[in-house]
Amino acid sequence: MAVSLGQRALRGLFMALAQNAVGRVCSLASQLALAALLLPADFGLIGLTYGVTTIVATLTSIGVEDVILQRKRTLHLWSGAAFWINLGLATAGGAAILALAPLAAAIYGQPHLIGLMAILAASMPMAALGSVPALIMRARLQFGTMALYGSLELVATALMTVGLAWAGFGAYSFVIPTPLTALVRAAVYWRLIADRPRLHPQRRRWKYLVRNTAASFASKTLVALIGQGDYMVLGLLASQSVVGRYYFGFRLAAQPLWVLAGNLAGILYPTLIQLSAEPERQGRAAFDATRLLSFCVMPVALIQAAVVRPGLTAFFGQKWAASIPVIQILSIGLALDAMSWVAGTLLAARGQFVVGLRYVVFQVPAFFVLVIAGALLDQAVGVAWAVCLFYALSQPVFVYGVYRRVGVGIGQVAWMYLAPMLYGLLAVGAGLAVSLAPPWAGMPLVRVVIIGSVGAGVYALVVRRFAGDVWLQIVGRLRRARRPAG
Repeated sequence: MAVSLGQRALRGLFMALAQNAVGRVCSLASQLALAALLLPADFGLIGLTYGVTTIVATLTSIGVEDVILQRKRTLHLWSGAAFWINLGLATAGGAAILALAPLAAAIYGQPHLIGLMAILAASMPMAALGSVPALIMRARLQFGTMALYGSLELVATALMTVGLAWAGFGAYSFVIPTPLTALVRAAVYWRLIADRPRLHPQRRRWKYLVRNTAASFASKTLVALIGQGDYMVLGLLASQSVVGRYYFGFRLAAQPLWVLAGNLAGILYPTLIQLSAEPERQGRAAFDATRLLSFCVMPVALIQAAVVRPGLTAFFGQKWAASIPVIQILSIGLALDAMSWVAGTLLAARGQFVVGLRYVVFQVPAFFVLVIAGALLDQAVGVAWAVCLFYALSQPVFVYGVYRRVGVGIGQVAWMYLAPMLYGLLAVGAGLAVSLAPPWAGMPLVRVVIIGSVGAGVYALVVRRFAGDVWLQIVGRLRRARRPAG
């Protein structure tokens, strides 16, 4: 049973990564196409829009799913309450966004925010319609199915967004597909689950669910403030074009890192819940996953930072030159943040939401102090440095605070961060050196290929030589993931 569980999680992870890679390649292509079709001001407008709507959406997402997933065996008894709570809160959130839209437009001096926010407000209750079937599929560890659909949805969204941008819809190109994909996702997910639950309101259970989600809700709200605070601050202190260059840079830097960290955290959560009866094994499994994530995400971030200048210059000349340092800095900062996703997942799997809340309460003021200072000193680049510094200082402390409870020492956590960073710098440095050789020094796209291939190859050799245990774990898990689950 234990072997089967582990194999199912591994197979789910690798299926998710493989299938999502296709979608992310399409997403990257669409991002480049949008960069050619739209102006920095359009990206700035959508960045401000999401800065407001994401926080409101978080305020109406109180973490019901996290609580119910911990009660997998009685999931059918809670699904009705979860459905109506989510739908009610999403509808209220949409109404709140509609009410806030004129105020946001006045504060930022952007009347188009009203229309953009109205479309996203309409999509919120539509997205809530698919919350219960998604919850059931996660509880059943149907990660491959969800990843396949997610990839198809990502491709469809990218095609719609680019098509709308080509037709001249500007910033509206980003939001018009949202309600359409939300409705289709809900219909497909309900179709995919064979034994559909009965959706009685079960009002007597509402009080219990709401009471037990208080800490999770507060933590998610504060994390959302951190996630959107850079756009909000920059929008108040800089021009719309500056916000656009930062938003474009952030999205480009985050794409591959979100694939690795986001998929791993999403798959680990229900898997770790099933290990709740074995807390020592549960904690060890989470730390091992965090360490492997660190060794995977760091080289990706460093290669990304190295190839962005020749890559963007080859495609766009100087149009997005101001975003290049933003992407380079954020690539490193977001990589340092990635490991905290798994640590936070362990806390959630154990129901220790209050512990996570204590950390984030102290993080929020520090984040805003750094971001405001960065915006005043150097606008978009200054904010990127502030975000990177915040993650470099806060997230290792958080990760250590979580794993010391399961017997992990500070030296192990420090090695987990520093070793892949040093190995990655060595490997990417070798790739950069080869790419600057006379035959192809003036060929930017060739340089991108050389940096990526040489950097990845040297990194694999260095890890195999100096971190043999990590190498064996990666290879072993890949082999086990290929075996059919028994």
